[in-house]
Amino acid sequence: MNTFQRSASPGEPGYLLAVYPNRVRLSLVTLGALVFALFGLFMCYEALTAMRSAPRAGLFLATGGLGVAFFGACLVYGALRLFRPRPVVLLDNAGLRDHASLTSVGFIPWDEIAGAMADVDGTQRVLSIVLDDPEKLLRRVPGLKGFLLRTSTRMTGTPVNISQTTVAMPIPQLAAEIRLATERTTRVHSEEHT
Repeated sequence: MNTFQRSASPGEPGYLLAVYPNRVRLSLVTLGALVFALFGLFMCYEALTAMRSAPRAGLFLATGGLGVAFFGACLVYGALRLFRPRPVVLLDNAGLRDHASLTSVGFIPWDEIAGAMADVDGTQRVLSIVLDDPEKLLRRVPGLKGFLLRTSTRMTGTPVNISQTTVAMPIPQLAAEIRLATERTTRVHSEEHT
């Protein structure tokens, strides 16, 4: 499978760039989730068999159960992404669609995007989408996801950060494409209104 598919260039009719997940990294993360889920099951089994003789068996049972629940959900999410690959980032003349993670924000129109930059967060590359008004986007995202995005905004300055581990296209190349699309589609829209 290709890492990305393109039709036309930004601002041209029919422009679409579909970026797919990085299958190697996604496979490794899914395998890791499987290992940790199995370890959680092992902890639960050991805690249940030692329940009468070990005073802290209940703590191990709860910890193992939480591990099974969390890593099991990660396993299912990763397996679905592997066996039904869909684009994680889509660009078209309307805007950007972010589906790269559980805290992805979905659709962002070009007129809300001020730019994009490749950044390094610790040891990994991250695509940071700079917004004209981050609060406008945050008001559209409710609940736990909104809380997580607000926390991310306080830490990074923007609620939209896409890790290189989730996309197969190199982050600097994707950032350049977003900058170009923002510039061209904004220019096309302003020419249409004059």
